[in-house]
Amino acid sequence: MAVRRRSASSAELTLSAANGLRATLRVCAGLAAAGLAAAGRAVAQAPLHQPAEFHYTAEQLDCSGFREHSRARLYAQTGTRQRRETLTRDGIWRLRARRATAGLAVEAWYDSLALSRQSPEGTLVPDTDGLLGGRYRGTLTPAGRYVAEARPFIPDEVAEVAELSGAMDDLLPPLPPVPLAAGRRWSDSTGLEIRRLRDSLAGGRVVRRLALHARAETDQATLRGDTTRVPARQITVEDGEVAWDDGRGLLSRVRRIVVETTVPAGGPLREPLRSRLEQEMSLVRMEGECEGASEPEVAPESP
Repeated sequence: MAVRRRSASSAELTLSAANGLRATLRVCAGLAAAGLAAAGRAVAQAPLHQPAEFHYTAEQLDCSGFREHSRARLYAQTGTRQRRETLTRDGIWRLRARRATAGLAVEAWYDSLALSRQSPEGTLVPDTDGLLGGRYRGTLTPAGRYVAEARPFIPDEVAEVAELSGAMDDLLPPLPPVPLAAGRRWSDSTGLEIRRLRDSLAGGRVVRRLALHARAETDQATLRGDTTRVPARQITVEDGEVAWDDGRGLLSRVRRIVVETTVPAGGPLREPLRSRLEQEMSLVRMEGECEGASEPEVAPESP
């Protein structure tokens, strides 16, 4: 069922989950209208006194392909009114990489993409052809810090469902910048913690595994269509696992993310808004990445 465009008189609060999926709450008349499983049991364990290094290289990422799946559920309440939305994304990423002074120069694009958003108004399934092939370009450090340099143009109907301008920003998981032995962990001042799990075997090869935990808290939110930021309390908690091969690099990533937001009454909100966004995501490396991975036509890029 087609979904009617929102009226210009409605105020909207956009709640963003990881890697672009978003749920938009309409505020009108007082209503705010998260793989590859580790193959085999943990039959191989690296000795604790032999730490392993984890870092991205151009050889790992160049000509690689990853299948992405994401499903998010939004629960929101204003006064006695409740709202639920479900957002899904399925896509195939293609990557190119080369060595650069600042780390790795990375170019990525969606080779295929399917989006959907189910809300009380109906189901919205946008045509994503206008985004396919549009390039994400940036630099990536060996530890996984990505800095965007160019982003593709996002068609309006795609933006209705997902904020994909920054889809590449956290696609690849962060890695510990120091060697880790099994059972050891590394953390930083941002709330990120990485713990090395026991190794396992898959196809006769050792698969190293990491557990990631992150927590972030903000005190503001942005109304869609307005640059004004309103007071809010938003807590984001993420847990996940990474499977890693010493030669090929990233094999898979699984993420489970919960975003809880509380916005007090004021401005366009006549009543306090409370919401909970639960997202499950997976990113799985594809076999035969270069087969059929021809250079698609480049979509226009935003400044």
